[in-house]
Amino acid sequence: MPLATATLRRTRRLAAASLLAAAALSLTACRSGGDPAPAASSSSAGDPTAADGGAKGGSGSAPGKGVSRTGAGKTAASGGGGQGGASAGNKGVGGTWVGTLKWLTEDKLTVAPKDGMEQAFHLTDSTKALGAAALCEAPDGRVHTDGSGYGTTSCSLADLRKAARLGSVDVRVTVVNGAATKVAEHYHP
Repeated sequence: MPLATATLRRTRRLAAASLLAAAALSLTACRSGGDPAPAASSSSAGDPTAADGGAKGGSGSAPGKGVSRTGAGKTAASGGGGQGGASAGNKGVGGTWVGTLKWLTEDKLTVAPKDGMEQAFHLTDSTKALGAAALCEAPDGRVHTDGSGYGTTSCSLADLRKAARLGSVDVRVTVVNGAATKVAEHYHP
């Protein structure tokens, strides 16, 4: 019986340690609260889930390859991203990225530029999704785009999530404080 008791204790300890490890990983993946992380020093360069700036800034750090960040009418390939996650009180990344829409979680997607790092962003109820053909169709069955070739047909967040799971839809994503305000499909005839 002592051997069975020792084995049971070891099994319980192992189960408890596994549970703690899983909880710790899920908390660090979300970054939904706590202290903001420094933008350039501790963020992982290849981490597509980093909501603290895909492009690194400063004179001593290398700019993010191919990251297209625009704001106030200017384009910056390097520049300090925001810090922290998209939770209230923390400033998240902001800018505009052009690339392929990809799935990460139910409320977190990424945009992958052709050259450079993926940028993660959160979906909110106020995220506006605009499609041309692949994201969603217009009720009249026609393709509606603006002058730049981006869709103007209003789509649901469910359409956006479905397209992200496919991983083949090109989009332009506008992000403010880590949350997407607008995702527009780029139409390819």
